[in-house]
Amino acid sequence: MAKTTQQPQPAAQVNMGKWISEGWRMVEAEFGLFLLLGFVYSAVLAIAGSTAIGYYIVAGPLEVGFFYIIFERMRGKPVEIGGLGKGFEFFAPAVLASIVMSVFISIGFVLCIIPGLLAVAVYQFTMPFILDKKMDFWQAMEASRKLLSQYMFEMTIFILVKAVIAIIGLLFCCVGIFAAIPVVMAATAFAYKDLVGLEAEK
Repeated sequence: MAKTTQQPQPAAQVNMGKWISEGWRMVEAEFGLFLLLGFVYSAVLAIAGSTAIGYYIVAGPLEVGFFYIIFERMRGKPVEIGGLGKGFEFFAPAVLASIVMSVFISIGFVLCIIPGLLAVAVYQFTMPFILDKKMDFWQAMEASRKLLSQYMFEMTIFILVKAVIAIIGLLFCCVGIFAAIPVVMAATAFAYKDLVGLEAEK
């Protein structure tokens, strides 16, 4: 797998409202398809999550696949549920990143919660970096950490706002979470596009 060694630099300013609005507009435009996508994503995670090993085998690749669908939509391509499987083309880095980030985040939450939130905040671009820049797991984690550490406060608030969106989704008879997941993922993708820049289609 090709490696990208150049450290990405901020391409724009933090604008959480813009990212969430753009994420919602993308999902709203094809609501049925994104609702189905959120359901399939959640169902596979729930089934695989019956064991810790199963969860970690699918969680990272599925997240990469979700970003693949959203990035393709940004490029004007249609939404295709099967795009979730594209994440498994990045199986090793996605699985390793998922495991290592979980360890770091868990340690952070044990240390009075706040360090855990900070870890979630700075590593939220890891999967997009793996997909878009074809980075290995540690390269992607470091690229995300170094970039987002410049916006530590703002990106921590962004994480909390996305958590609130997910909670609101759960309150709507749990079905709302299937819509909240694509909105949150799309908002993250738009944040990545603004702060990093999305690679042109090859």
